[in-house]
Amino acid sequence: MSLNKLILLDFDGTITTKDTFPLFVKFDKGNIVFCTTFLWFSPLIVLYKLGFYEGGKIKQKILSALYKGCSERELSEKGYAFVDFLFDKGIIKPEFIRLIEDAGKTETNVVVVSASPDMWIKPFADKYNIVYLCTELEYNGGRFSGRFSSKNCVGFEKVNRIKNRFNLKDYTEIVAYGNSKDDEQMFRIAGKFYKV
Repeated sequence: MSLNKLILLDFDGTITTKDTFPLFVKFDKGNIVFCTTFLWFSPLIVLYKLGFYEGGKIKQKILSALYKGCSERELSEKGYAFVDFLFDKGIIKPEFIRLIEDAGKTETNVVVVSASPDMWIKPFADKYNIVYLCTELEYNGGRFSGRFSSKNCVGFEKVNRIKNRFNLKDYTEIVAYGNSKDDEQMFRIAGKFYKV
């Protein structure tokens, strides 16, 4: 039996009002560590902005510098606390919460597809019992190795992850929401898309 609809949602700048990665570092480590860290990595950030360096590599280097060796439980707790912070500060857009909740009343699959790490994408998705596809942290012996266990979930990787999880032919309607060029490949597999 075909389901009615598959809804694909980018997270940063779509469900949220701003990019959550720097926000998480500031939330968890404070302004001094945030400024010091991003100043240290600023040459790579500039190269990324100019199109000469991969954003996922910068993200991995920053997470490794700040959290390598942390336990999976500790990072999970930080992620859940951060999601609560996003709601408390109004950074989660209420119109997307309504969309997710309304979809839950119908035969609709909702999927968060994000380049952000599972540290906080999983807690958000678990809150609404929806599927998430995102950049995943690697753990060895229950501790963060400083590496990703998956590819950075942007561009064509978003499409690969969606197709690996779902048979798109099972759906009578596919709708995608995103806010950047990193979502354009995801838009192409949707019957309808909205750039927000």
